[in-house]
Amino acid sequence: MSSEVIKSACAHIPQDPGVYLMKDAGGRIIYVGKAKRLRARVSSYAREDQAPTYYFHKVRAMVANVASVEYVVTANEKEALLLESTLIKRHRPRYNVDLKDDKSYPYFRLSVRDDFPRFSLVRRPNPRDGARYFGPFESAGAARQTMYLLQRIFPLRRCSDRALMNRVRPCLDYEMKRCPGPCAGRVSREEYGLLVRQIEAFFAGQGEVVARELEKAMRQAARDEDFEAAAVYRDRWQSLTKTLERQHVSKASDEDLDVLGLAEDEQGLRLAVLRVRRGRMVGNRLHDLGQPPEPADEVMGQALVMLYDEQTPPPPLLLVSHMPAYPGLVAEVLGERAAHRVELRRPQRGDKRGLMDLALMNASRPREAQGSSVEEVLASLAARLGLEAPPRRMECMDISHLGGRLTVASLVSFQDGLPHKAGYRRYKVVSAEGAPDDFASMAEVVGRRLGGDMAPPDLLVVDGGKGQLGVALEAMEALAPERRPALIALAKGKNGEPDRVFLPGRKNPAALKARDPALLLLMRLRDEAHRFAITYHRALRRKALTKSILEEVPGVGPGRRAKLFKAFGSLASLKAASAEEISLRAGLDLATSRRVAAFLGSLDSTPAPE
Repeated sequence: MSSEVIKSACAHIPQDPGVYLMKDAGGRIIYVGKAKRLRARVSSYAREDQAPTYYFHKVRAMVANVASVEYVVTANEKEALLLESTLIKRHRPRYNVDLKDDKSYPYFRLSVRDDFPRFSLVRRPNPRDGARYFGPFESAGAARQTMYLLQRIFPLRRCSDRALMNRVRPCLDYEMKRCPGPCAGRVSREEYGLLVRQIEAFFAGQGEVVARELEKAMRQAARDEDFEAAAVYRDRWQSLTKTLERQHVSKASDEDLDVLGLAEDEQGLRLAVLRVRRGRMVGNRLHDLGQPPEPADEVMGQALVMLYDEQTPPPPLLLVSHMPAYPGLVAEVLGERAAHRVELRRPQRGDKRGLMDLALMNASRPREAQGSSVEEVLASLAARLGLEAPPRRMECMDISHLGGRLTVASLVSFQDGLPHKAGYRRYKVVSAEGAPDDFASMAEVVGRRLGGDMAPPDLLVVDGGKGQLGVALEAMEALAPERRPALIALAKGKNGEPDRVFLPGRKNPAALKARDPALLLLMRLRDEAHRFAITYHRALRRKALTKSILEEVPGVGPGRRAKLFKAFGSLASLKAASAEEISLRAGLDLATSRRVAAFLGSLDSTPAPE
């Protein structure tokens, strides 16, 4: 049937370069592809006489889910390649290569804009803050160990900017010789700047140059009979020399290059990326690409365009295990992003082939126990919960407040088992303000979410037990049947017992074991909702303590805030007034006045929840 859909669509598709989008019955984009001739490429998916290949069954599996085909014509093949990459990153189709996952990798951050730059370990780099980032590291433990070693060689501050400004005496890091003490004026900007330049050179692959500088400084200090400084330089030089000896040295050359090895096993494709700078390996990373319905050469081209951009430009040379289907076009796009010529090469012999073998060995290494695939977990969850189909789109709600004050709610969304940030929402709860009533809060948020314009999810999860499940069901009864998704409640287990899943109309929770992948997926969803709610509550709390809470009252804009301050003169006077008095003096309706009074009543000095 899906082949007929594709054949019908081909009657209207031109023979121009462009991008085609395949959608399932729910209107979700499941695959994005590019083509030099759109009609010829799309029609190939409907051919019944294709010779079987290693990816033939993947194509058939995708085609079976195609309900419609759309296309976008571009001026040339290069524009099609760029548009394909943009659409894949935006929609993350099920059958495309996806280099982005929900795991955050640690990076080293160097705040180069500061007078005394801070060296720290972060999870999510911010490309707009002007800092320099080095990484990512696949292991957080390895990153912390590396940072410990680097602090012995390049003792830069770890403290926050606020601590730097307010501290007058050096901290313990200074006493342990892991910081030169800029907070207490123990180091000049010039001396500190030298450390910054040296650590940047180290990450750029110029560790030998830095080692020679340290050795030279050590000998000069000894000649000047400044033996204390000479000892400091000696310790740094020895630590750096030992660190460099542990690194893998490439005998190929001293050039900068990346090595990309693509390997396949029964779980799909995996891409290993090795970063070599000045002949020395400085990093590696693995990407699980799933099982895309395309040959390896097209997967490699797609991965290259998605992997490198203006923030992470490619080096001049890329060694690849599979040459992309359009190598000249891919190299041109990457060269424009890097502002220099980029060469793609498939090594056949010599030292560069040795590097490729190393990359392929990393890509082919045994995977950690990953349990069932996402499809299997969702199918198992549907069977356990009695759903008609696997819940590809799941959402979870959580309530957060402080004794009934500043009540907020979070809504997080998972698509095919992964966070879908575009579906995240935050709510300020007004109906239960002033009293800790999680039931009323949950009823309000369920009604607001399902009564809005967003399509309902396949499964809605509420954080709590039978009580939250009951009020959510009552709120859904006022909605049209098509706006009522499947509903469950997830409650934390007691005394070491696993979390419990409650279903409508059932007294006892569903039988899910502690390590059941389906239960673990629900717990991940619930934990993300809890994190999102707490983060929002804390931010709102900090804002309430530093700014006018009127900025957070729903329905109170700049005009009404001006009326309130004109009528009462100060926030303290406004806080002491009743809702009726606010309505009378400021000329607001009673409902808005009650919201203002409720939010003002939430101001106190109690600390934010943990």
